[in-house]
Amino acid sequence: MNKKICAFDLEGPISFVDFAADIGKLLNQRHDLGLEKYDMGDFFFMISNYDDYIIDVPGVKEKLKILDYQPGDTLRIMAPLYVASYSDNELLNLAHNNLGLLPGCKELIKILQKEWDLYVISTSYSHFAHTITRVLNIPKDHVYCTDLNIDKLKNTVTNIKESVNILVKEIFQKYLDENKNLFYVIDDLNNFFWKEEGSDYIKIMNQVKVRGGKRKEAAIEDISKRTNVSISEMIAIGDSITDMNMLQRLKDEKGIAVSFNGNNFTITHSNIAVTTPNNLGLLPIFHNKDNIQQFVENWENEYKRIQNNPKKIGDGIVSNDCKNFFIKYNFIPEIIDLTNKTEKDLEVIIESQKRMRTSVRGWVRNLG
Repeated sequence: MNKKICAFDLEGPISFVDFAADIGKLLNQRHDLGLEKYDMGDFFFMISNYDDYIIDVPGVKEKLKILDYQPGDTLRIMAPLYVASYSDNELLNLAHNNLGLLPGCKELIKILQKEWDLYVISTSYSHFAHTITRVLNIPKDHVYCTDLNIDKLKNTVTNIKESVNILVKEIFQKYLDENKNLFYVIDDLNNFFWKEEGSDYIKIMNQVKVRGGKRKEAAIEDISKRTNVSISEMIAIGDSITDMNMLQRLKDEKGIAVSFNGNNFTITHSNIAVTTPNNLGLLPIFHNKDNIQQFVENWENEYKRIQNNPKKIGDGIVSNDCKNFFIKYNFIPEIIDLTNKTEKDLEVIIESQKRMRTSVRGWVRNLG
């Protein structure tokens, strides 16, 4: 008999780290490109906002003739900087030293692995995705992520510094001078990334295929074929713009699409919202998969009464194991059915998830 199938996004639902953002922040500590005086965390944030602009504004991809551009291609745009500054071993060490596993993560995964076949579908670079999943005993062939072979790509680098100077010391500096208003540098970024095909920077960038957007949905399709399990029987868990196609596919096919401490991108493409500081807040979703709507209705009705004291949870609402975990770690997840909610309801839920996202994920909360 096939195991039950669940697909997790990695950064957000499993780890609070955004690996690409974190290694981006460190670029001003590297001496290869002469970026010491720049806040490269702000630079990454600019590129992330530019990624959102390309995805979110109608007609941009068509105008720029980049129809294959997907949410999360920030990692494609940033890749040449990492290729020039790091080795594969350095990124593996950085990943190993900063897993950022959410509270309750190891317990949840260990419990689920008794009955569930767990997959990870992540935009993150392979260095981070494979390091974390190895710690969680998730097989490597169950991990879909962004392959980045730095040592191989370094062979294609001859003169990237001139491009970096334009991108950082001219375009990013203009962005800073304009009070970090993306509007003033959009044309500059468009010209740099999509008009300069001959530069080494762009050659490296175009060799990286990020696992985001429709490519996450393609992973769901592949898992369904591999396991012979219908998408309608799956659970998928995500938290950002890169997950919206994956979540929407499950929502369309009547599977369970969970927005986990997400934002407007995931709330509008999911049918369940889970807002929680602890991974074990997801456990009731798995325990009640076959009667999910009835469970969530009951939970919503009880939530206001019990939200500040897990000991108040009545018998039969969740399993004893769930209740004991909630008492042990002193938290209660907010679990909401997103179907048939009004626009005003959804705004309240989005704000609740964003507040938890801020609490759990820190400085990367506004990315994606």
